[in-house]
Amino acid sequence: MKSSRGRINQYKILFADEKLRKHLVKTELLSEQSLTTMLNEREPIVVKSVYGTEEISIFQKNNQYHIKTNSKISSVIDKEALYTALKKETTQQYYIIQKSPTTHQLFRQFVTMQRNTPSSEWYLASQTKKIRSTLATFVSAFFYKKIQEIAICASTKLGESFSDCHTIVLDIACDLYGDIWIFDSVLHLSNSKWSQYHELRRNRKLPKYLPNTELLTPETFRLYLQRYKSIILKPCVGQNGIGVIQIRSKSDSTYEIHTDTRKIIQPSMKRAFKYIKKNLLTKNEYIVQQRIALATINKSLIDIRVVLQKTDGIWKITGKLVKVAGKQFIITNAAKKLLTLEKALYDAKMTRVDIKKIEYRLNKICKIATDLLVENNAGLNIIGFDIGITKKGELWIFEGNKVPDIQMFNDLEDKTMYKTILNIRNTSK
Repeated sequence: MKSSRGRINQYKILFADEKLRKHLVKTELLSEQSLTTMLNEREPIVVKSVYGTEEISIFQKNNQYHIKTNSKISSVIDKEALYTALKKETTQQYYIIQKSPTTHQLFRQFVTMQRNTPSSEWYLASQTKKIRSTLATFVSAFFYKKIQEIAICASTKLGESFSDCHTIVLDIACDLYGDIWIFDSVLHLSNSKWSQYHELRRNRKLPKYLPNTELLTPETFRLYLQRYKSIILKPCVGQNGIGVIQIRSKSDSTYEIHTDTRKIIQPSMKRAFKYIKKNLLTKNEYIVQQRIALATINKSLIDIRVVLQKTDGIWKITGKLVKVAGKQFIITNAAKKLLTLEKALYDAKMTRVDIKKIEYRLNKICKIATDLLVENNAGLNIIGFDIGITKKGELWIFEGNKVPDIQMFNDLEDKTMYKTILNIRNTSK
């Protein structure tokens, strides 16, 4: 029987370990009684959905209780009215309630833990700042070993119950005295872009083909915009380009937010992030990524779709085409045209690029990436990669899709690749 991936069950799994118990933020299922109990303890309270990213803060000020959601702050005068008002703000059936530890100052960060296989050891893959703070950086570095030990212990415990999970993000806080608390744990399965990013980084030949990527926080949003001037936000779990956002720093210090074909201007980086968080982010974890300046055909972006299939126990490239994005679109999912690689490079006026060298590198990186992604997916028989290409012929791995759309190959004038893909798929069932 599979364990529930909800927050309350993960908390129970961690709480069962005596070494971890003292590091856990007190967590209970939300009820009128649990709310009243925690309010009596007069500490900051957060309500979170058992599944997803929905979060509500509760604080007391001027003899009133205030409920802060992503979009507004409302107030009530007593505990009874608070619970009623809180239920009106919730959209799911179950929620947890947490109280923060009583301490002078907490420094919180996301710690990403990774393992290569279900039997491998967990290791700390990355640390992501939530807010800008020199002191937080110092504290995190000073207590790095202690944070690492606790994170490995927590990941090992969760990994025993979730063998199909190889990436776990822990919301960890540390104070100036080295006391450490775990606020949250999020399982990133194989369909998560954040998990896939770390899977692909395991091979030393691939990182140079991967756009720099981080979990989205206010701090990584700021850092990436300052460094790259143009960035992409993507939901960790999602398909068909839904939820993808581009942000560009303009010369007059304003910021352009681009979704689908719509563009919105915000007067500052802070206002841009606030607008995105309130209006555009779905109930999902997001990553932030450097934007790659892709090659274009008549000012429309292009990228490459490569399909690999397992036939007679061997992975082979069975399909390859170029998608041309619709006018004003930031991604090629809404392709207005499909071309062969050779035709696309010619139309993109990349005549100085050696197509044979491009294809050699393309084939090589897709095969390496496939070997990594199928390591823990024994039943997988097909993968489709979206590969970016620049005017100079540089290649970038955007994503490996384990349920790729093969219909697009049927839209090519030459149906040979489509028939090959279809035939292998049917015979491997």
